[in-house]
Amino acid sequence: MITVIIPTADPMPLPAPVWLLKSLLLLTFFLHLLAMNMVVGGGLIALISRIRGRSNELAHILGTRLAAVLPVLLAGTITLGVAALLFVQVLYGQLFYTSSILLGVAWLSVILLLLIGYYGFYWSNLRQSMTGAVLGVLMVFTIGFIYVNNMTLMLTPERWADMYRANAAGLHLNIGEVSLIPRYLHMAISGIAFGGLLVVLLALRETEAKVRDWMLRQGALWFTIPTVVNFGIGFWFLLAIPRDVRMLFMGQSPLASALLLIGFLLPVAAIVHLMLALSGRKPARQAIAGIASAVLTVAVMIAMRDVVRTGYLNGVFNPHELAVVPQWSVIGIFLVLFVAGLATLFWMLRKVVTAKGSADLARHAAQH
Repeated sequence: MITVIIPTADPMPLPAPVWLLKSLLLLTFFLHLLAMNMVVGGGLIALISRIRGRSNELAHILGTRLAAVLPVLLAGTITLGVAALLFVQVLYGQLFYTSSILLGVAWLSVILLLLIGYYGFYWSNLRQSMTGAVLGVLMVFTIGFIYVNNMTLMLTPERWADMYRANAAGLHLNIGEVSLIPRYLHMAISGIAFGGLLVVLLALRETEAKVRDWMLRQGALWFTIPTVVNFGIGFWFLLAIPRDVRMLFMGQSPLASALLLIGFLLPVAAIVHLMLALSGRKPARQAIAGIASAVLTVAVMIAMRDVVRTGYLNGVFNPHELAVVPQWSVIGIFLVLFVAGLATLFWMLRKVVTAKGSADLARHAAQH
């Protein structure tokens, strides 16, 4: 029999009901994931477009357009990620802190990797640097791998004691977790698909028909191919999780089963709408419908992720058992600042995306 040892809960009570904190966790993670996916996929597509751009003018334009928005999207990813981590720590602090200690070296390296990636994307934009693009892409994929290690390890407290006895220096990764690789690939490939949606968004603001049509076609392909591949990866991920958790999606839980079905249908709808956009019949409307379907898919996947987390921790840890003493003034201040922060990020992104002559400015910077 495996003994599960979980640190004692923080004696400080929760500042709001669990349902509200969990809702804020899911909301902030949803927004974080939208920005993060566009950075992951947009960075990779920008790099490949830079390579292709040596002999293809349209690919060069696409690479320049993407490079201009990536630093702002990364800023949004960081800001929204801080908010999501805040609620993870509040609700699952004993689990999250323990897994972070076991992964200490890799976890602390995230700060350095993030700085390098941030600099790489700025360097890529201002100097048309291939090296900067490579650095940015490598760093975000590496950071994602470290995060998946941590978020899977926090769900398996039965492994902590043996890991700590084997090495207490924080040198672990969660490589022994069967679901680690399919979970990471599922997230990474979703990011690549969302990079395609970012290309579609950029295409919709192009005034030159030749550039717009080419970018729209590229964006649709970058979304469709990874999404089709991800159906297989998702099935692998489903098989890799423990049977009792998997069976929740196989009929034991009506909610989980419905989420699985919707999570399959929505990306299919997104692909259909994007293909219709390429047919030339109301392309903007079809493209927006496809993007909306994909965004809803992310929301459904986050809900499924919460079901998986709850299933893993069933009988081990339940945040609803924690003491609650609401501090509504603090929550109110957070909500006001959160909305203001979102408005600021939206304004920044809108300024970058709608800026006229961004490609010319980038080329001018590269020459000077």
